[in-house]
Amino acid sequence: MKTVIITDSTCDLTYQQLEQLNVEAVPLTVNFSGKSYRDGVDITKSEFFDMLESSSENPTTSQPSPEEFLKLFEKHKEQGNHVVYIGISSVLSGTVQSARIAKDMCDYDNIYIVDSLSATAGIEILLRLACEMRDNGMTAEKIAEELATIVPKIRIFAYVDTLKYLVRGGRVSRTAGAIGGALGVKPLIAVADGAVLSIGTARGQKGAFDKLCNIVKDADIDTTKPFILFHSRPEENMQLFEAYMLENGINYDMLYGELGSVIGTHIGPGAVAVAYVIK
Repeated sequence: MKTVIITDSTCDLTYQQLEQLNVEAVPLTVNFSGKSYRDGVDITKSEFFDMLESSSENPTTSQPSPEEFLKLFEKHKEQGNHVVYIGISSVLSGTVQSARIAKDMCDYDNIYIVDSLSATAGIEILLRLACEMRDNGMTAEKIAEELATIVPKIRIFAYVDTLKYLVRGGRVSRTAGAIGGALGVKPLIAVADGAVLSIGTARGQKGAFDKLCNIVKDADIDTTKPFILFHSRPEENMQLFEAYMLENGINYDMLYGELGSVIGTHIGPGAVAVAYVIK
């Protein structure tokens, strides 16, 4: 018997990184121009953003079916393994519900479902902590219990470089998008209670950097947990923000990441974000 960690593709780790961590992932699907692509399997991050920027339409996304989870769960049930699944916020997607249905279908008590109430780097934080616990010999049940105490302490803050994709997705009116674009407005967003929330705007990139830096400075950050700086291409925006943080006295041992196609569908290119755990 061993403890197995499973996630979904919205963690935005590459499959090489997942392999290094010994984590299995179930892909979500991106539907684009009449074709469906398994996130991170049939389409790379670079390919997705090329398509997104050259297209006049917004892609849609869909969650894995319970049957996709069931295949994995049954395999580990047969092997006598205990499973911890860490998934995208149930407020943002029905993916966790698919996993719960699959657990019921599998009829196996040793599957523990953790609703991250987060996405992308927020899930990555939980995954890395779960893997550390697993490697230290902690049981699946205990890992799930520990993660549940960390979930409400995860924070994600970001600025979005353009309103274009929020307009396409119907989250911002076309009029507001046109005015905001002309003024160089950068929307600021956060993930809170499992949902994506608007927390204001900034004038230009420097204004967005200022506001994000102030948020990080005011936070009581748990430095024993991962601090992740991530982006939706180009990477240069993230590098500029890191330099700006260092200039303003913010210096953490950072991990770096890139948004994938599922979250990128709604955010678009040019975004910069931070994810961390508070005390």
